[in-house]
Amino acid sequence: MSAATWSRRVLVVAGLAGMGWWAWLALTSIPPQWWLPWGVWLAGSVALHDAVLAPLVIVLGWLVLVRLPALARRRPQGQVVASGLSNVWTGVVLRGAVMVLGTLLLVWLVALWSASR
Repeated sequence: MSAATWSRRVLVVAGLAGMGWWAWLALTSIPPQWWLPWGVWLAGSVALHDAVLAPLVIVLGWLVLVRLPALARRRPQGQVVASGLSNVWTGVVLRGAVMVLGTLLLVWLVALWSASR
């Protein structure tokens, strides 16, 4: 088994475990009367991202590429560039950590708020 296949499997299992843990926390910490508003909020945020933010980023990226001269995009000869793979892994790990911690913080705050009512 190659390293890429192994790492993919580990990431899939970790992602499924994280989603399962979040779902369990959400179902046990959030009162049932809030499930529908939370579902609407989550669906609306996905729709907003797909309808507004993603196209905006694509258009802005295209504009930058068109305006940026081709010479500025090329690397000078002899320049040592760090492996792109390490940058990708760093981004994946940091993004995942922020997402997990932010979600847990949000669920914890809602649980505290609902317990105080």
